[in-house]
Parts: sequence; C-alpha cells; structure tokens
Amino acid sequence: MPAVELRGNSDLRKALRAFAPDLDKELKTELRKALSPVVRKARGYVEANPMSNWNSSSSDTATFPKYNSAAISRGIGFSTGVTRINKNGFSSMAKIYNRTAAGAIYEQAGVKNPQGQPWVGPAGPKGSKYSHSNWKGAGQQFIENLPEIQSSLKGRGRLIYRAWAESRGVAEGAAMRAIDKATTTFMARNRTTTFRKAA
Repeated sequence: MPAVELRGNSDLRKALRAFAPDLDKELKTELRKALSPVVRKARGYVEANPMSNWNSSSSDTATFPKYNSAAISRGIGFSTGVTRINKNGFSSMAKIYNRTAAGAIYEQAGVKNPQGQPWVGPAGPKGSKYSHSNWKGAGQQFIENLPEIQSSLKGRGRLIYRAWAESRGVAEGAAMRAIDKATTTFMARNRTTTFRKAA
C-alpha cells in the first residue's frame, strides 16, 4: 500500500497516552491539521475515468481491480496512530495512505517498470509481477495513458506523493513542529511534576 510516513519515536506516543493524554490528544489534532490538506489535494487528483477500457474490461471478480474513482478517493486518508516497528527498526507517528488496489495501481504504475511489467501472456507464469495481457505492449500503453509520475522525498506517484511534493515541506514542517512541541511540553512537565499513569 503506498504511504507517506512520518517517522518518529513510538515511545513518546506511548508515554503521552499513559501519562499525558491531553498532550496526546492535542498532538493528534495538530497532526490532522497538518495532513488533511494533503489528503484533500490527493483526492482531487483522482480522475473520473482515466481510460474507458480499464473500467469496462474489469469486473469485481477479476484479478485486475476495477477502477472506481469514488472508492479510490475514499481510500486516500491519514492515520495519527503509531505503527509497529518495522524490520528496519522504524515506526511512524502518522501517515497518509492510498489503500485501494486500483488506487495503488493508479498511484505507482510505471514507477518500477516504465515500460510495464514483464510480458508473459495469458498462458505465462502466474503472479502479479507479470503482465498477462493478450498484447505485449498493453502495459506500456496503460502507463502512457496515466498522468506523469511526480517525485517527492517520500516516494514517487500520481496522488499522495504528488500532493506531498506540492506541499513543498509545509505539511511535514507543521507535523514535525507539533511533535517537537508535544515532546518539549512533556519533558518540561517531567521536570516539575510527578507523573501518574492516566486512568
């Protein structure tokens, strides 16, 4: 699932929830203010119907997901929850996501393979890493019919990554300031108050 993640210290959020829930609530509010404009902009980039044959040739039971602009827009959102530490030792304090299968294809088709996935035809090896289209050039034509891929410091794509790039650091700056403010306030309290775990 394509996602813009704001990495941070998950221990801070755990401490805020346990000992300063008011600060945790305030932080979530500030993160929502920072990320909401990016989500709205990304949803605005979802086309009604980028190509007629994507919609008409797909079905709800097909392996290639049907294009539905409303569903893709609804699938773009954000979370202020802390993620688990991944295999690289990182966790995120918040993230913007693009969670539908069709939305992920629209977002990143051509990022890894500008000419499309390796073509094996309908009778070729199974798997999502290959193109099983009848025509060898279908993958490249599909990508060429989509908007140009945009680059950001968080990744490359056409929806959330484009919106993130066009925010020019404003959203990330606001989010980082909110995290820094919560951290500073929490540490200041720690120096002057004996913390008790919130009920």
